[in-house]
Amino acid sequence: MTSSSEQKYNVPGLDRALSIIELLNERPAGLSVNEISAELKFPVNSVYRIMSTLERRSYVVKRNGESGYVLSEKLLGLATPVVGDASFIENAIPHMRAIRDATKESMLAGVLLEEEGVVLEQVEGLHNFSFKVNPGLRFPLHTAAPGKAFLAHTPVIERERLVNKLKFTRFTANTITSPKAFMAEIEQVAQTGYAVDREEEMEGQVCVGSAVLNRNAELAGAIWLVAPASRLPEKEIPRVGNLIKDAADQISVSLGCVFLQVA
Repeated sequence: MTSSSEQKYNVPGLDRALSIIELLNERPAGLSVNEISAELKFPVNSVYRIMSTLERRSYVVKRNGESGYVLSEKLLGLATPVVGDASFIENAIPHMRAIRDATKESMLAGVLLEEEGVVLEQVEGLHNFSFKVNPGLRFPLHTAAPGKAFLAHTPVIERERLVNKLKFTRFTANTITSPKAFMAEIEQVAQTGYAVDREEEMEGQVCVGSAVLNRNAELAGAIWLVAPASRLPEKEIPRVGNLIKDAADQISVSLGCVFLQVA
């Protein structure tokens, strides 16, 4: 029940705008004005005015040739200084492009946000078929290569706290659902310097990623490659993993991390 004081200081337009932003965050594929109106039971005219304002301020954008709105990089970027180094993406993109050019596969960058990972940037692959991921997409830590990389570079106490909060939802036959097995996987990642998603979240999709550190040798984010399993067989994973690890180390050094030896 809403108290009288809450009602007195409530701003309906702002409240609706925030509800819309939260809804779009849950629907990275995007929603139209009519879909938002139906989902939240807000008047269409009200949603239209709010979306027009958000679009004018560049907090949402329309997909090319479509009526659906998605959250913009501007809005996602507001969180970057909180969850990672503000210059992480700027320094990562040239290295991501270099790996993309060498492998022809898509490269992504993201950060740890609470108990999930979030995609901030993508460099699309050069193959006729490549994976495309929308900035703002949230992903579970226990299945994703970057999620494992995040945890491998998180202080032990914080790592245990995060692992204890994971639901370990099974997505495929390869999904790790045991906390003990997952912790063993994290230890392996700490030793090799790169993490692997072996079709653990989506059948036919393999990811390889490595963490990026800031000037204090703390987690700034991660970069990772995503490819069809048919194009990245198990025997190629160590080569690709070391390629990504070397790039992540170079990005870390560019962010001021002096605790790494880079060739």
